[in-house]
Parts: sequence; structure tokens; C-alpha cells
Amino acid sequence: MFTNFINDLDVVDPSTVEIYGPTYPIAQWLNGDPKLAVSGGVAYTGGVILPLKYLKEAVAPAPDWTEETIAFSTGKSEPVLATQTPKLAVIRTRFRWFVSADGLTTYYPRAHYVQETGMRGHLQALCGIEGYDFPVVVTFKGKASQEFERLLRVFNQSIQEAYQRSVQTHKHFPRFAFYLTLQPGPHIKVGQKGQESMITPPALELPATLTRDDLSQLYVGRERLLYFQQLYHDATEWAAAWDKPGTETILAEEPEA
Repeated sequence: MFTNFINDLDVVDPSTVEIYGPTYPIAQWLNGDPKLAVSGGVAYTGGVILPLKYLKEAVAPAPDWTEETIAFSTGKSEPVLATQTPKLAVIRTRFRWFVSADGLTTYYPRAHYVQETGMRGHLQALCGIEGYDFPVVVTFKGKASQEFERLLRVFNQSIQEAYQRSVQTHKHFPRFAFYLTLQPGPHIKVGQKGQESMITPPALELPATLTRDDLSQLYVGRERLLYFQQLYHDATEWAAAWDKPGTETILAEEPEA
């Protein structure tokens, strides 16, 4: 005999239901490797890669993007869409700390940082990407996550100041109304002595002083603005999902960033 579970909805406590929001294709900031200077590409310079396995169907590379094959530290390789200069409309972000050991990664909310435990930052940005008609989550880890958050503040302040100079009004556009262009910084070493790693942190491609014409070129357009505003509201649960600690199995194929 089967019970009609629908009849028991009246006893469900909504606070016990874990809702994580919609899922999106996952791209990531990839640190360049100076040993790959001969082969070139994002594997050498650094940039954003979007594994094709996260896309439901074949997608042609947008302008300034190429289809490449990235070799992981495990020896596996994977086809990706890649670019050194992604143009991102950053809709929402979420952040957590993580520690990896014995094949498991333990995550902690931002406020739960503990010094001298080896915690590293993990930031994800839900973005609209110029050239693609679907949203993408871009992941930044370690030093790259710290630098991207700083760049995001610089970009937002620069946009708002330029807007106030150009348009005398108290109304404001959201951050995602304008495209932010990243570029890979130079190869640098980070980490404690004996545990250094080479990275290419993201840098911001932005004029020192933005003009009204600059804002017009960076503007996503009315249709995309309306679409991104809806994505902002749809991603409320997604943004809050990292407010709880948890443990996950390490993805062996994920390149270290």
C-alpha cells in the first residue's frame, strides 16, 4: 500500500527544507603556467576557462574566445572555451573558505575564518558574459578570489563616480548594467617559503578616468539589463547557499587555481 505523500505537505516545516537555487554552467579563473610559454594561450597567460562538459549543447566561441584543450595537474585534459579578457556583468557573488585534506574539502562561511588553519578563499560570481546568451558562474580561488573582490569594488566605484559626473541624478544603475573586462596579470609567486605557487591574478582593464562615452560602450543594453535584473532575483537562494559549513569530495579533475 502506497501513501499519497502530497497529503502530508501540511505537516512539513519549511525551515527544514534546504533550497540551493538554480544551477549554472561553471567557469573558472585559470592561473597561467610560465613553463607553457611556447604553446601560449590561456594555459600560459591565465584567464577564464569554461569546460564544454557544463554546456547542454554545442556553443560557438564568442569574439575573443577560443576553443582549447587544457591539461589538468592530474594528467587529464579537457576541451574548454577560453579567453584572456572576459567581459563580465557581475550579477551576484558568494564566498566561503575551504580547507582540503585526505580527499575531502571542508567549507566555512566567510565569518568563520580561523587563522593558521590553511583556509583559502573561494569566490563565485554569477555573470552575464558578453557574447553568450546564458549566465555563467565564474569561480576564483585563493589569491585570485581576494584580488577579484578588490577589483569589483574598484570597478563599482569607478562606474558610479563616472555616472555621477555624467548624469546629474540621484538614481543609480546596478553594477551588472556595465561590463567589467578582466585581463591576466604577470606571473608571480605566492605562498609561504617552500610552498610557493605561480599565479596570474586577474587585473582590471579600465581607463583611469571613465567618460560618458566609456559608460555607453560598457553598457549591457536595455534587454540584457532587464534579463540580468531577473537573474539577480532568481539567484537569491544560490547566493545564500554558502552561508552554511559543509564537506565535499575533492573533484580530482578540477585544475588548481
